[in-house]
Amino acid sequence: MCAKVNKEDYLNHPLVKQNIVVRREYQENIFVNCLNKDALVVIPTGLGKTIIALMLAVQRLTEKPGSKVVFLAPTKPLVEQHYKSFLDLTEIAPDSLKAITGSISPDKRKQLWEKVIIAFMTPQVFQNDIVSALYSTRDVSLIIFDEAHRAVGDYAYCFIAKKYIESSRSPQILGLTASPGSTEEKISEIKRNLFIEHLEIRTEKDNDVNPYVHDVEQLWIRIKLPYEFLEIKNILDEKLKSCYKFLKENDLLSSHDINKVTRKDILKLDKVISKRISSTKDDSERFQMFHAKKISANAIRISHMAELIETQGINALKEYIDKNEEKIEKNTANKSLKELFRDKDFKCVRELTYLSQSKGLIHPKITKLIEILEEQIQKDQNSRILVFCHFRDSVNNIVRVLKKSNSIRVHKFVGQANKSSDKGLTQKQQVQLLDEFKKGEYNVLIGTSVAEEGLDIAECDLVVFYDVVPSAIRSIQRRGRTGRKRDGKVCVLMAENTRDEGYYWAERTKEKNMKESLNKMKKYENEKSTGQSNLLNFISNESKKIDSSNKIDGNYYESISPIEDAKKIEITCDYRETSSSVVRILSLMGVNVKLEQLNVADYIISNRTGIERKSSKDFSDSIKDGRLFEELSNLKKNFERAILILEGDPFTNSSVNINALYGAISSIILNLGIVLYKTEDPKETALFLYHMAKKEQGESKGSLKLRFEKAPLSTSRLLEYIIAGIPGVNSQRATSLLKKMCTLQNIFNSDIPDLTKVENIGRKIAQEIYKLSRFKYLDDSQN
Repeated sequence: MCAKVNKEDYLNHPLVKQNIVVRREYQENIFVNCLNKDALVVIPTGLGKTIIALMLAVQRLTEKPGSKVVFLAPTKPLVEQHYKSFLDLTEIAPDSLKAITGSISPDKRKQLWEKVIIAFMTPQVFQNDIVSALYSTRDVSLIIFDEAHRAVGDYAYCFIAKKYIESSRSPQILGLTASPGSTEEKISEIKRNLFIEHLEIRTEKDNDVNPYVHDVEQLWIRIKLPYEFLEIKNILDEKLKSCYKFLKENDLLSSHDINKVTRKDILKLDKVISKRISSTKDDSERFQMFHAKKISANAIRISHMAELIETQGINALKEYIDKNEEKIEKNTANKSLKELFRDKDFKCVRELTYLSQSKGLIHPKITKLIEILEEQIQKDQNSRILVFCHFRDSVNNIVRVLKKSNSIRVHKFVGQANKSSDKGLTQKQQVQLLDEFKKGEYNVLIGTSVAEEGLDIAECDLVVFYDVVPSAIRSIQRRGRTGRKRDGKVCVLMAENTRDEGYYWAERTKEKNMKESLNKMKKYENEKSTGQSNLLNFISNESKKIDSSNKIDGNYYESISPIEDAKKIEITCDYRETSSSVVRILSLMGVNVKLEQLNVADYIISNRTGIERKSSKDFSDSIKDGRLFEELSNLKKNFERAILILEGDPFTNSSVNINALYGAISSIILNLGIVLYKTEDPKETALFLYHMAKKEQGESKGSLKLRFEKAPLSTSRLLEYIIAGIPGVNSQRATSLLKKMCTLQNIFNSDIPDLTKVENIGRKIAQEIYKLSRFKYLDDSQN
C-alpha cells in the first residue's frame, strides 16, 4: 500500500500548478481531515470547494496509481465549469481530463472512459452508463458529488453511491454542498445515502474561514400593491376562504384561515378524499367527497392565481387564465376547471384582470427592479447582475420590459424544457450564455431556479430576488451567486401583506434551524474526533438499526441486493424509463439491463413479450390525453404477450372519474386482450419484471427484437426501411438519401461532405452514417 499524502506533500505536488493555485488555510485543513475518509463537506458558497475537490483527487490518484476519479455535478454548465477549473489548475494531461456528457454517443463515451483519468459528468449520464454496464467503476478511487444536498429520495446520486460502494476495489466518496438542509434528519439522510461517516463543516465565523469571507449587503425592499391588484386579490381570497370552509366542514381541513392553510395541505387532500370515496358505503357522503375533490382542485388553482397577482403581476395572471381558457375551448379541461371559469366571482376576476392589462398596469416590483438595476449600472458600468424569479412566465415578462432600457442588456436564463411556444435553453446554450455574460455582452440575466446552483459567476455584483422563496437551501444558493470574489449586494423584493411575507418568515426560520443543526453536528464531530460521546452519538447509532421500511426517503435503495444468477437475465428498457427508479433497481439486482430507444413498449423480456409500465398518475393522464389506447394497441400488434404494469393505485390519486377508470381497465383486458398486473411501487415492479424475464428466458432462447414494423414487400420501400434503421434517420431523410444517392452502396461509400449535401442531412447524421458503414461488427458473445 502506498504511503498517505499529507498536507506538506500536497503543497508541492507535481500535479498541481503551484503558481496558480491560491491555497487557503481552511482548504488545507479540510483536505487533511478528509484524507482516506468518506466525507461530506459543508462550506459557504464562493469559498473554493473546487480546490478541496482537486486536492483530494490528486491525493487519490497518487495513492492509487492507475485509478480514476469521477466528478459529478447536476447540470452540464456546472460540469463544464469544474472541467475547466481542473484544466487550469492541474498539470494532468488535457487528454486525461474529459467532460463526458449525454451529447456524446455511448460508444464514444466507452472509448473516452478507457483513456480518461478524471471524468466530469452529470449523474444522469453516469447512471445510464453504469446501468448499461458500458464500463466498470472497479478502478474508480474517488467520486465527488457536487451539490450533495440533492442526494435524497430517489435522486440518481443515491443509486450511484450504492452501486459504486459495491463495485469499486477502493471506494472513497466526497460530498460538497453549501446548504445541506434545515434539520439534522435531512443532513443525516444525505450522509446515509452517500455512505458517509465524516462531516466537515465550515461557517463564515470559523477562524480559518472568516478572513476570506466578503461582505454581502442584504436589503429587504417592501412593495405596496396598487388598488387594482388588491381588488382582484380580495375576490380570490374570499373565494379561497369559501373553499377552505367547505373542506373544513367535511373534516378535511383543521382551519379555513387562508393564512394558516398551505398549498401543501391542499395537495395532500386528494389521497385522503379518494380513500374516503372508496371506503364509504353512504351515497350522500360519496357525493360530498366527489364535490370535495372539485373544491380542492379549484382551491389549488385559486391559490396559484392569488400568488400570481400578489407576487408576479397582471400579465402573469392573464397568461394563466388564457392557458386554461384554451383548455376549455379545446375540450381538454376537466369538470372542476369548467365550473370555476363559469363562476360569477371568477368572471369578475377575469374582467378586472383584462381591464388592468389593457391599462398597461404592471407589478410595482418591475418598476422598482428597473430603478435598482439602472442605479447599479450607473454606479458601475461593468456590473453583472442576476435576477431570480420563480415563474418562467414572469421571466419572459420582465425581459420584455427591461429590453426597453438603454443601459440594461438583458437575457433570460432558464432550463431546457419547452413550454408550449416558450422554448427553453439547451445546456450548450446555457454555457454559451454564461460566457457571454462574463464577457459583458449581457449585464443582466433573469433566471429561474436553474441559475441557483453552483455557477461561478465571478463578476456578479448584485443579486435580486424578484420573489421570496420559502426554502433555506434555495435562498442560500441564490445569495451565493454574489460576494464570491469581492463584496456583493442582495436585494429582495417583497410585496406587503402577501404570501411573500409568509415565505420570508418561513425561510428565515428554516435557515436559522439549519445553522443550529450544523453547529450541533459540528460540535458532535469535534467531540467524536477527541474520543468523547454523547446522546446524539447514541441516537445516530440506534437509527441505523431501524428497518429501512420505517426510514425517511433517504434509504430508498438500501434494501436492494444482487440476486444470484440475475446476470443471466436480459431486459431491454426504453431510455425514457431511466427517469424512474425501476431501471436502477434492476441494475442493483444484477440484471443485465440494455438501454435502447424503443418505439413500442417500455420493457422487452423476449421476442413475444413486451411490457408497458404506467404509474397511477401517468395512467390517468394518458386516459385524458388519449394516448393510452394508442400505445397499448401498438403493444398488442407487436407482441404475442402484451402486458401492462399499473404501478400504484389510480383510484386513490386520480382526477379521472372512477367510472372512466373502470371502463378503461375493462377495455384493456376485454377488448385489447392485454394482461394487466398491478404493483405497489417501483421495487415491486422491478421484482415482477425480473421473475417474468427469468421464466420467459428460461423457456425461450434468442435475442430480443428492437424493430417492430413489418418489412415492406416492394424493393424501394425495403431500401427506405433499411436506411431508416440508422439512428437519427427517419423515413423522410431515408427518402432524401435514396433519391440523391440511388443505391445503398453509394450511400455507404460516401464521405461526410457528400452526405451533408443531401436535403435534411446535417453533419451529425452524416457522421453517424459514415461511422456505421465502416464499423467492424463485434460479436458480444465472444468477448
